[in-house]
Amino acid sequence: MTSLSEYDFSCPVCHEIFKNPVVLSCSHSFCKECLQQFWRTKKTQECPVCRRSSREQAPCNLVLKNLCESFLKERNERRSSGSEEICSLHSEKLKLFCLEDKQLVCVVCVNSQKHVNHTFRPTDEVIPSYKEELNTALKSLQEKLQHNEKMKGEFEKTFEHIKSQAEHTERQIKQQFEKLHQFLRDEEEATITALREEEEQKKQMMKEKLEEMNRHISALSHTIKDMEEMMKASDVCFLKEFPVSMERVQISSQPDPQTPSGALIHVPRYLGNLPFRVWKKMQDIVQNSPGFGVNQQLDRVRVNLDYDGGTVSFSDPMLSGSETCD
Repeated sequence: MTSLSEYDFSCPVCHEIFKNPVVLSCSHSFCKECLQQFWRTKKTQECPVCRRSSREQAPCNLVLKNLCESFLKERNERRSSGSEEICSLHSEKLKLFCLEDKQLVCVVCVNSQKHVNHTFRPTDEVIPSYKEELNTALKSLQEKLQHNEKMKGEFEKTFEHIKSQAEHTERQIKQQFEKLHQFLRDEEEATITALREEEEQKKQMMKEKLEEMNRHISALSHTIKDMEEMMKASDVCFLKEFPVSMERVQISSQPDPQTPSGALIHVPRYLGNLPFRVWKKMQDIVQNSPGFGVNQQLDRVRVNLDYDGGTVSFSDPMLSGSETCD
């Protein structure tokens, strides 16, 4: 195990020690999550290293998993015991630090091909400066963490405020629409009530005309019956009653009762420009209700409403300035 380095146990994708390693048919191994994430991103199942297609699910690499666990365990033991100071390649103490590779080396590593033309410093010389550099970075991260926690608090407040805003606005919307609905119900009831009153007036007028017509028909029927009886009487009786009979005929020949003017219901009074009239009345509600601008909600809306035989259209005055009622 000591002849192997951390690189030998590193995932080619995340470059960390393997976690739940899986192996592909091409023999390359990866962390299970790294491979799945790579496939989701690429939208195709291929090896991240050699790009070879793999149609089957990658099985767990149990051997590599056990080796990684052993390596991590041994590394932790070395760190806790201080044995990490021995070079794994040359078994010499790690007393120098390579500035180019940023790693501990021994005196033998200095002359190796891997470190040709590299600069080395004793570990006790580089530790203070690196600790200072890391401490500066640590403070920056701590400040960033504090800032992020503060921003998180602001985000949480904003989240709750949005929720509160939506609930409050929804209640206002329902209240405003309930006012409009109630107004329309009241207008409908008032319009139908006026229609019913006119209906009763016109029906009463026609009822009186029907009674008059019935009396007229009854008088004509009696006159006709008397005339027919007189035609059957003797000559003396006929001549005797003739002047009276002709007078009755003349009386019965008066003009017949006529249908009174305005007998029918005045439909346009109720349906003519109905949407426009209701809209004009609705303006008062809109102007006096919070949440609506003065005429901004109705005057800025284009409306096309059809009713029996006519159309009402309102155009945005900012666009054309037109307002027509047919």
